[in-house]
Amino acid sequence: MQTQATDTHDVAGSTKAAPKYALELVDISKAFRRQTLKGGYTTLKTSLLRWAFGGEGQAREVTRAVENVTVRIPQGASVGIIGRNGSGKSTLLKLISGIYKADAGRVQVHGKVAALIELGAGFHPDFSGRENLYLGGVIHGLTKAQIDQRFDEIVKFAELEHVIDDPVRTYSSGMFMRLGFSLAVHTDPDVLIVDEVLAVGDAAFVAKCKDRIADLRMQGKTLLLVTHDLDAVERWCDEAIWLHEGRIKDRGEPRRVIDQYRSFLERGEEAELFQSADKEESSVAQPATDTNEHKVEASRWGSREVEIAAVRLVDRDGAVRLLLHPEDRVSLEFDYVRHENLKDVVFGIGINRSDGVVVHGSNTDIERLTVPNLRQKGTVRFCIDRLGLLEGSYSIDVAVHRSDGYPYDYHKHVVSFVVRSPMKMVGVTLPPHRWEVDGVDLRSSKAS
Repeated sequence: MQTQATDTHDVAGSTKAAPKYALELVDISKAFRRQTLKGGYTTLKTSLLRWAFGGEGQAREVTRAVENVTVRIPQGASVGIIGRNGSGKSTLLKLISGIYKADAGRVQVHGKVAALIELGAGFHPDFSGRENLYLGGVIHGLTKAQIDQRFDEIVKFAELEHVIDDPVRTYSSGMFMRLGFSLAVHTDPDVLIVDEVLAVGDAAFVAKCKDRIADLRMQGKTLLLVTHDLDAVERWCDEAIWLHEGRIKDRGEPRRVIDQYRSFLERGEEAELFQSADKEESSVAQPATDTNEHKVEASRWGSREVEIAAVRLVDRDGAVRLLLHPEDRVSLEFDYVRHENLKDVVFGIGINRSDGVVVHGSNTDIERLTVPNLRQKGTVRFCIDRLGLLEGSYSIDVAVHRSDGYPYDYHKHVVSFVVRSPMKMVGVTLPPHRWEVDGVDLRSSKAS
């Protein structure tokens, strides 16, 4: 059923009870047909001929953007919708706002909707800002008298007094966004739908937009927020909905759902890292050729009296990991094979950030540690009780050499890994620390 908005008054003018839900989506689905023309280049003539003769050379594919979704959002609630690109978030919002019509199911909206999905979608580039405000205001359901009454306030909020009578094709993208946003939030909406539109614009105006949204929330308006800014969802929303491949994968308290979503993303990212590592390892394992010889020689060298046979990064449970967190306890393990009897043996490691900064480098000789007589085969572990690295990409070097630096076996960038953290600090390391104000431990006050 097509999206329709209802109010709380009957034909006779008597007031009905306010609806319990601002939005009701019952078992809705939406699919799109994709058509690929084989052979690439086509013209109107060839398209007509293909259609006339049964569409030869055409491949059709159906993408199910939203499938069997049921959501009821109470009046005055703030709900964040999260999910990866292509999960159906924007399609869902366009179904609610009436831009799309559902293939199946029922979409019902109680009250006036301001959809900040494609700001200024109804603006004409050759019309002035003034003319477009009147045009857009009518599209949003305002009368001319209402637009007259709010015009100065809309223009002032958008900070466009000096260009309001210029054609909007002369506006920058930020000016265009400000005009569209200001118009939408001044239509006195009951439901505000926001889809990543605050990614454009200067910091001062974005802050003002957020203040305006917060003000609408205080007025009891319903907020539906789609964003990749998970901190914003946790800060503003009463509930989070996680969409995945057009279906609801989880729904509930924002912190819990966001944590589940982050874990899901990290598992996928780590799986990609393992695939990349496997490809690189198989490439290096091939015999040296003109194309890969430099790579092999540049990444490993030494006389091999002692050889490093395998290197891995493991967590406290012994599981191999390539995606870690600042608080993780990890161990760098490397297996060795001794080919000759040696008494002068030093093991070393290096941790490098992707931009070449050496985060940490050490060896057993620097730390004045004596390596015992090596077995024929064995394992060396560099144990880190707390990783302490901030978010970023890193690589590890491992080496075994003499105390004078003569290399037995040196592997450069042998393991690559990433660190992920919800706290967006800057720098390289996260040292153990706490904040105190006037003798009060802020962690304790937060916990209470």
